[in-house]
Amino acid sequence: MERTFAFDPGKHAALIARRGIDFLVVSAVFNDRQRVDYADTRFEYGEERRVTVGKVDGSFFTVVYTLRDDVTWLITAWPSSRKERARYG
Repeated sequence: MERTFAFDPGKHAALIARRGIDFLVVSAVFNDRQRVDYADTRFEYGEERRVTVGKVDGSFFTVVYTLRDDVTWLITAWPSSRKERARYG
């Protein structure tokens, strides 16, 4: 089953402006069979948020997302930190 992605257009524009990261590109982390995925338990968000760390074209990215029905809703993303890359293994 192919994933359907969605995101807030305003957040997407801000992410490109601030970090130079495009959700349309980093969503490819979900194609990485070795990606690491875990629950984001830092706060109570009112929904289950997940974090995934994976590679896109040889670079590591961390993506925060939630599942809303059959849609993977992308919340934010950044280049993975050393700690996140180590978690990837």
